[in-house]
Amino acid sequence: MSAGRSSANTRTSSMTRPMPQLNNTPTVSSVTRSIQTGSMNVTASSARSRPLTVVRQGSTDRGSISTQNIPPTVSISQRRISNDTTRPTITSQDRSTVTINQHYGNGAVSESSNDDTEQCEPNGYNLASTMKANEESTSATASSIDRQNTQSYLLLESQLKSGGLTGLQNLGNTCFMNSVLQCLSNTKPLLLFCYKEDLDTHFNRSSTSVMKGSLMKEYANLIRTMWSSSSSHSVVSPSAFKSIVGRFASRFVGYAQQDSQEFLRYLLQGLHEDVNRVQQKPSPSKIDEKAEEKKKETERARTSWERCLLYDNSAIADIFAGQLKSTLECTHCQYQSTTFDMFWDLSIPLPRNKSSSSVQECIQLFMSKEELDGNEKPMCAKCKQKRRCTKKFSIQKCPDILVLHLKRFSQARGRTKLNTHVDFPIINLKLDDLADVMSTSYEGPVPTYNLFGISNHSGTAYSGHYTAQCKHPFTNQWHEFNDSSVYSLSDKSRFISSNAYVLFYERNK
Repeated sequence: MSAGRSSANTRTSSMTRPMPQLNNTPTVSSVTRSIQTGSMNVTASSARSRPLTVVRQGSTDRGSISTQNIPPTVSISQRRISNDTTRPTITSQDRSTVTINQHYGNGAVSESSNDDTEQCEPNGYNLASTMKANEESTSATASSIDRQNTQSYLLLESQLKSGGLTGLQNLGNTCFMNSVLQCLSNTKPLLLFCYKEDLDTHFNRSSTSVMKGSLMKEYANLIRTMWSSSSSHSVVSPSAFKSIVGRFASRFVGYAQQDSQEFLRYLLQGLHEDVNRVQQKPSPSKIDEKAEEKKKETERARTSWERCLLYDNSAIADIFAGQLKSTLECTHCQYQSTTFDMFWDLSIPLPRNKSSSSVQECIQLFMSKEELDGNEKPMCAKCKQKRRCTKKFSIQKCPDILVLHLKRFSQARGRTKLNTHVDFPIINLKLDDLADVMSTSYEGPVPTYNLFGISNHSGTAYSGHYTAQCKHPFTNQWHEFNDSSVYSLSDKSRFISSNAYVLFYERNK
C-alpha cells in the first residue's frame, strides 16, 4: 500500500482526488504517462478554465483551486507497505459465468389520436376501431414486458440471494484490491449492471476508451463468478482481472503495495470509460462568464451538469457521480465566483488533535470555509488583482452511492497514520442535519444514506492489511471479507473502529 498523497489534517487538500484523465489514444505508454501525471478529472472543467477568477486544474480536490500564475502544489505519493508479503500459488480463475435472461428495457407505448369519430374506408375498414385495437395490443405488449421484467428480476434476485460470499485469493500484496472488489461486488446497482443480458452492447469501443470494453468485460466475468457459488468457503483467483487492470494503469502491474482508495478511483475511471455513452467528445467551448452570472444558480448548476455529461455519461457515473458547488469570495469587495464540478467520492479530513470524532464532523470540516492568503491568493475578477479570499464547498447534487474516504494518512511529519476513532451511522446518515453542507440552491428532498460497505486498514503507514465488511444487497446480512476468508457478522459494534478507511453509503429509497 502507499501513503496518502496529502495531509490528513490540513484543509488545503481535504477534497476528493479527481479521476485520472487519460488521453484519447489507446497506447499503453500514453495511458501510463497520463496516469502518472496525477491529473484526475472526469468533468469538462479542464477544457473550460474560468478567466479573471481562478484557474481550474480539472480537479475537485480542496487544494486544487490554484491561482493564476501560481503552480499547484502536488505532493509526491509515498508507498505504504503491506504485511501480506506471502505470495500463494496462483490458480486459474474459473472463467465460467452465470447467464440469466433478463430484460431491462421499458416498453414504449405509442401515442395515438383520441378522436372518437369512426372513420371508414370504402372497403368497410374502420380506422377508429383498428386504432383502438392497436392501442389495446400495444398496452398488452407493454404489460407483458413489465411482467417479464419483474419475473426476470425476481429470478435474478432468487439466484443472487445465496451468492456473493466468495473469497478472493491474495496474489501477493493484493489485499487492497480484494477489499475494494468486495465493496463494489455488494454495490447493488453495479452488480445488476454486470448481469445485464445485453452488457456487451454498452461497451465503448471508440477512441474515448483506452480498453475498449475489455476491463468492464473482465470485471463482469469476475463478479459473475463470485456470485455463482452459494458457498462461503469458495475462493476465486482475480489474476485475470488484475492483469487487465495493469494494462489500463501500469502502476498496478506487479505486486507492489498499494492504497485501496487510489485503486478504487482508477478502477471506477476505467469502468466508466469502457461504458461511456459519449463516443466522440465535443470540442472545448469557452464559457461566457458574464452571461453565466445573470442566470439563476439552479440553472447554472443544471447547465454545468449537462456540460459534464457531454464528456462523461455512463452507467458508472449514474451510480457514483454527484455535483459539488465551490464558492470563492473576495474579502475586499465581497465578489463571489461560483463553479460546479462532478465528484465521485469525498476525501474528508479528520479533526486535529482529537482521539475521536464522527463522520458528520469530518464532512462539516470538509465543507467549512477556508481562507486563501499569501501565495494562495486568487485573482479577483472585480478588483483585477490577487486578493485574500475564502473558499467553501457544498453539495449541489447527491449521488446514489456516496463514497467517503477518511484521510488517515499524512506526510506532514513524515509518513504517519491517524488512528482517530471515527463514529459513523450504519443507517440514516442525514446530510440535511449538518449545517452548511447542502447548497443553498439544492432542489428537492435531501436523501438519507445507509451504510453497506467498509474498506478497513489495520496497521501503520509502513505495514498493514486491508479487509472489507459488506452488507449483502439482497439478504441485508453483514459479512467480513479477509482475502480468501468470509465470516458472518452479527455484532454491529465491530463495524465502527479506527480501521475504517473508505465508507460506502447507498441512497435510502
